[in-house]
Amino acid sequence: MTDKRQSQRVSYACEVTCTGLGMGLSPLNPRISDLSATGAFIDCITQIPQGAQVKLKFSVGGRDITGTAEVAHSMPAFGMGVRFLDLSEEDRTAIEEFVKSAT
Repeated sequence: MTDKRQSQRVSYACEVTCTGLGMGLSPLNPRISDLSATGAFIDCITQIPQGAQVKLKFSVGGRDITGTAEVAHSMPAFGMGVRFLDLSEEDRTAIEEFVKSAT
């Protein structure tokens, strides 16, 4: 089986606050379990519809990162895969450096 990921990923247990479509106004406090500069897999119980956009806030190496992500897939009681839509170049670089140092 070929790995279709566009960039290296790393397991990263951190809290992420998600708000947006499908979640009302109450934020979830799930955890990122797989992180790359292009996206992440977020462990959460709530199923979010594919294509929904969520606002994310999390920290990597002491840097606070905020941005919008699109839900690529969602599995009830397991989590959701998201693609980052608008990370700054500095945020993307910080994630890439973190992933390289952790692998």
